[in-house]
Amino acid sequence: MSFSAERIRAEHGVYFLGLLCFWLGVVHLFTEGEGLGTVLESFIICSMSGLVLVTGYQLPNRPISERGQWRTVWVGLGVMVSFALLALSIWLIWKLNGTETEFFFLISFASSLGAAVGSRGGLYAIESEERLEEARDLANLLTINQRVLRHNLRNELSISLGYLRNIEAGDRDEDVGDDVRMIEKHLRRLLTTTERTREIVSIWENDQTATFDLATVLEAQIARIEEEYPDVEIATEFDADCRVECHPALPRAIREALENAIEHTSEGTPITARVRRDQDGMAVVEVSDTGKGIPKFDVEAIEGQRETPLNHTQGLGLWIIYWTVKMSGGTLELVEGTPQGTTVRITLPEAR
Repeated sequence: MSFSAERIRAEHGVYFLGLLCFWLGVVHLFTEGEGLGTVLESFIICSMSGLVLVTGYQLPNRPISERGQWRTVWVGLGVMVSFALLALSIWLIWKLNGTETEFFFLISFASSLGAAVGSRGGLYAIESEERLEEARDLANLLTINQRVLRHNLRNELSISLGYLRNIEAGDRDEDVGDDVRMIEKHLRRLLTTTERTREIVSIWENDQTATFDLATVLEAQIARIEEEYPDVEIATEFDADCRVECHPALPRAIREALENAIEHTSEGTPITARVRRDQDGMAVVEVSDTGKGIPKFDVEAIEGQRETPLNHTQGLGLWIIYWTVKMSGGTLELVEGTPQGTTVRITLPEAR
């Protein structure tokens, strides 16, 4: 039976460190002489290896991301090597001073202690770091939604109330159809805003992942766009076959990027959608237009990750893209074109 890379998980790396420490304890027991002292020394080493193995067993059930789990492995390995090098330095100092010491026990003890401290401490530290980042994201998300809703509620309801007053003050015999239609229009816009803010929250709450073929997703969304906007011209470039493992809302985010390009592009101006792989092996989707581009205050709102009363994102579409990409472990860039236009660049990790 062959073992593929897909079967290797982070807890396997912690298990490896624990078994390595346990092996050091057993070797010390059978090679460093006899006596109660050697038994106790081996027991100490094996006990610390047990703590590492327990950490590996608990790792999959901890509220920590896969990336965080692998960081735990590397922290454990790094601290283990650091402690071993420190023990080696101490042994060399003692050796130069003519003091006889047990070299193998010193190295084994330090390595086991480092693996135990690094894996366990790293787990708690990384878990706390991720919880703090999650709390910050939630605070940003709630602030954005609250300010967007407050802004749109005030504007749309104020306009609707104005038309209602026109109806109330006018002659009952005159046609009020236009006023009613305008009221309906603004109330529908308000309903759309509330639905999109709810959608953003649902994206943030969903920590599941799915595997997508980027070219297939992009082609499907372009087909839907062309049905709704028959006059829009979208050119495609597929420079690589990329499969990504990311948030299930990826198709929705790509559609938002396409609609955003249409919204900020003059009629008859071409749009380009491209799939490629960057120099770091990451999958990249780029949607570029050569029109008037995304308004500067929208770009600043996304890059600043906040909303202010004078810096308001009208559409919320960019926020759907931002949170989908962030929850996928990717990055979102809004790149200004030359001489005009904007490129929405989505970078995602490829599926293993």
